[in-house]
Amino acid sequence: MKRASIQDLPEDLLEEDPPNPPSDPKLDTLVTEVANTFGIITQELSDWTKEAVVPKEVLKLILRVAKRYQLNPILGQIDWELNLDGSYEVYIPIDGWIAMVHREPSFKGLTFSQATEIEEGIPIWMECSIYRADLIQPMTVREYYAELKTDHPIWNQMPRRMLRHKTLQQCARLAFGISVPELKIPITPPMLEKPAMVYASQSAPDRKAILRQKLI
Repeated sequence: MKRASIQDLPEDLLEEDPPNPPSDPKLDTLVTEVANTFGIITQELSDWTKEAVVPKEVLKLILRVAKRYQLNPILGQIDWELNLDGSYEVYIPIDGWIAMVHREPSFKGLTFSQATEIEEGIPIWMECSIYRADLIQPMTVREYYAELKTDHPIWNQMPRRMLRHKTLQQCARLAFGISVPELKIPITPPMLEKPAMVYASQSAPDRKAILRQKLI
């Protein structure tokens, strides 16, 4: 019996790997604008977007929010999360809130205080006071642990830190009028790309090499 050789295979199996998908002009524009905002190299931010495993619509939202609130995504001042329902939620983590607070010209400092009453080792409330140069009294906000806690695992891992972070966020909203809308993008299953189980250090497989290996 004659064994098949690489020359006997149909041409469609031997064609080169398809080229990279065409770039998105709107995404490229946002990358350039955000890079110029922070004075970073455009290619560096472009590489960051390619490493982010999220749909392009989510990337665009991330960059629009980064531009609107002057948050550097490379420094982790803006982040996202994939929810169980398949939607993506873009949010500003604590590093982003701290950056926004310190950027305010009237900011003069902040303090925290907490309740002496403890439940399960956690203070039942925490207060944050932000001082402004143009106000006599500080802006103070008190947040209760029972009202803020969610089912997210992070609340079980570090409940006190999460209480402090959330209290700071709400105080910053009040002190400086920072308004952040809900940033949630529903993604239906047909729009999702199936993630490839390939580590970052691995290169894409060479189909010709695989076919030759099978014929040996």
